[in-house]
Amino acid sequence: MNWKTTAYISLFALIFIDPFFFNIPIGPLRVTLLRVVIGILFVIMLDHIFIKRNPFHTDHIKFPLTFLGIWFYYGALSLIWTGNKGTAIKELYYFAVFLLLILVLVFLLQNLKSSVITTTFWLIGVVLVLISILEYTFDVHLPTSRFVIEAERFSDIDYRRATGFFYNENDLALFLVILLPFYLSGLLKKHLFVTLANIILILALLLITYLNDARLSVIAMLLQILLFALLSCKDLIKHGTRLFLLFSPVLFLAVAGIVHSLPNASIFEGIRGGYGSEYTRINLYLNGLYATFQSFMLGVGPGNFQHHIYPIFNTLGFINPHNWWLEILTNYGLLIFAGYCVFFGYILVQLYLIYWSDKKNNKLALTLLISYIGFSIGCLGPSNLFYYWPMWLMYGVTLGYIVQKREYLRRGRNPDHSLESKEG
Repeated sequence: MNWKTTAYISLFALIFIDPFFFNIPIGPLRVTLLRVVIGILFVIMLDHIFIKRNPFHTDHIKFPLTFLGIWFYYGALSLIWTGNKGTAIKELYYFAVFLLLILVLVFLLQNLKSSVITTTFWLIGVVLVLISILEYTFDVHLPTSRFVIEAERFSDIDYRRATGFFYNENDLALFLVILLPFYLSGLLKKHLFVTLANIILILALLLITYLNDARLSVIAMLLQILLFALLSCKDLIKHGTRLFLLFSPVLFLAVAGIVHSLPNASIFEGIRGGYGSEYTRINLYLNGLYATFQSFMLGVGPGNFQHHIYPIFNTLGFINPHNWWLEILTNYGLLIFAGYCVFFGYILVQLYLIYWSDKKNNKLALTLLISYIGFSIGCLGPSNLFYYWPMWLMYGVTLGYIVQKREYLRRGRNPDHSLESKEG
């Protein structure tokens, strides 16, 4: 194991356990072990690039890196018209840390085996499943959970939720959506024990998400399973088409029944009656769109969604967007939102091309591709996502993986084969 592998594993672990170490306030900002480690690794990276003259490849990720830089500078520029500058500066501070994290990960992953990435995500899922079982069984939570931080608020509840290393159950559910494809790809292995282990973990992730009442995440997971089956097994497309045509009358009747029952569903009763999460979300979405138009499509400023809640929209006291796409649009405006959509689509296209260039050796590309597709739906669940470390971890890992694979594809080699000779 070389130092880059150790550094990556340490960074990955700290993403989840950093709150259990020191947290030093410096004005409105805070310094933690994770941020110190990111800073140290960034300095080491600069030393390797500029002093030791080691190459730092950015082929095929120049656009994503450029966009992230433009996004940050636009956020800084928006301080001119931002209402609450304290909130904006705090978000920009975190944004700078996230950008350093991405750059460090791209640097570390240039010569790292894909199996290391897969293993770290696979193991963190196992840990989260075990923690969730303990939470459901004994109704105990880690200090990072809202059930501990706001214990008095939940003293009278009669239901149990799992939050893992996260603040609430929706944050955990979204991360389980990100993790699910890592276990789906494990089904492609030929070892029976490995296949059974992955099946058990897939069922566990689905059950935890269902028990957490994260409906959007459950939908995202079911879509991921379907996409994985279609993309990994080409025969399923042919047979699936035949089955669809065979059972299409039954499917159409089922859809018709669902559509007929929708007007009387509890979801719509809540919307009509002015209560429930769906009613709140609709008003938050309308509020976000209204705030965007009020800002002349420039955005209200970093983190300022919460400071632009209009009385004409009854959000029942909720001030966070509960929609990552809307969060970007409202805070940063139409131009950054459009750029992010292109950024997101660019990642999907690159992963798709990498996977189809060599499906046998590029299974991680398929895994990451399906993770992002699930994320695009699951990100509608949590209240706000800008401070969600696993999302930025995924960006860094993915961009580093794209660089690694594209470099070796250009040379006509498989990186994992060549690295074995380097690392022994």
